[in-house]
Amino acid sequence: MSTALLAIGVFATALLLHLAWWRIALPRRQTAALLAVFFGVLLGWLAVSHFLPGRWFTASDRWQAIHVAVFHTACALAYIVAYSALEHRSPSMTLLVAVADSGAAGCSPEELRGLLAGASPVEVRLDAMVHEGMVTRDGDGYRLAPKGMAWATVLSNWRRLLGMPPGG
Repeated sequence: MSTALLAIGVFATALLLHLAWWRIALPRRQTAALLAVFFGVLLGWLAVSHFLPGRWFTASDRWQAIHVAVFHTACALAYIVAYSALEHRSPSMTLLVAVADSGAAGCSPEELRGLLAGASPVEVRLDAMVHEGMVTRDGDGYRLAPKGMAWATVLSNWRRLLGMPPGG
């Protein structure tokens, strides 16, 4: 089988497993679950390719396995980043969907303003970060949790390595 078809097949398997799991029950920590699904499928496929060589769905050699793994990793990470944007609907997406759902009648400006009244994208993201254990909330505000501190350190060092200015 060609490397491209094999790579697409491994990624499609992970995507279908993800869709099936989300149909059954939405995981509490969706990003961690996505990472587990996509990299679990990849590791499973690599193991099958190693222990059951010569099948139509396995890698024919190490280079093909490496190519599939690189493709899968890139697609999985891109999908997970895109999914995080869809996980909590952005104001633009909310408006777009409302106008699309209204059909030919459209929406009035008042209706659209009402959709976003009281909705704060910052609050939604902060709630998600609390839920993921990145920050904690106390009486004075938000504080970095150990997990958030680790990520902040990695990202700050990465920005410094790239020569970017400090900050967001």
